Amino acid sequence: MRLATSRRMKGMRTPLRVTVLACSFILASCGALPASERSAPANGAFTAAEVPGTWSLTDDENVTFDVVLSAEGTAVSNWSKGPQGAKGEEGRWALKDGCIEIDYTDGWHDAIIRDHRGWLVKQSYAPGASRSGPPTNHGQAVRTPEVLARWVGLYETQSQESAGKQTFRIAIQSSHVAWKTIGTPKMGSWWVVGDRLHIRWADGWIDELHADGNAWASRTWQAGTALDATGTPVGGPTFQGRGRKVK
Repeated sequence: MRLATSRRMKGMRTPLRVTVLACSFILASCGALPASERSAPANGAFTAAEVPGTWSLTDDENVTFDVVLSAEGTAVSNWSKGPQGAKGEEGRWALKDGCIEIDYTDGWHDAIIRDHRGWLVKQSYAPGASRSGPPTNHGQAVRTPEVLARWVGLYETQSQESAGKQTFRIAIQSSHVAWKTIGTPKMGSWWVVGDRLHIRWADGWIDELHADGNAWASRTWQAGTALDATGTPVGGPTFQGRGRKVK
């Protein structure tokens, strides 16, 4: 979740207005103040039943990404702007003092907070940053609508270029933007037809993902393939493979 090497630090320069806002958000942070001094009331605390599902967050440039939190405590983020690209982030979440605390394996930490106004706020801490101080950056948080949440996340599937011998990842974001870890360009847009997810990449190629039992199947069409009236590629695919949704 970083810009270049960090999803949340753009040139390390913070405008005065942002600094003031960041300071005000510290009051709502789970890690910034003792429990007796925090501004979020008891009825603003999350319960364990509220947490599982998909959350849409914004980074330091107000770009949307998503994190999927499972009932088992795993966390998978589709943030794709860092050096790992669409590989995303994986980690675990836990409730602490009524806030959702997410720790990723790269050392970054996100907290989703319901403040005293009932607003949802995301605070991010860089690796090694003190959780009792100001967040490295902050943004908005919202529950992802179910119609999008069903598809949002990270997928891993076989590549057409390697004839299925290698895999790559695809990040599907609630903004209808898609990213992949191979090829150039790496960005596309996605839509759904029935129970199938379609992605048109910037170079014109089209990928399709659909659930197949406990796994996922993929199909690929070359650039220039036409779509029918429903948005489904016309004709047989160039390649078919197998995949999975990262959980």
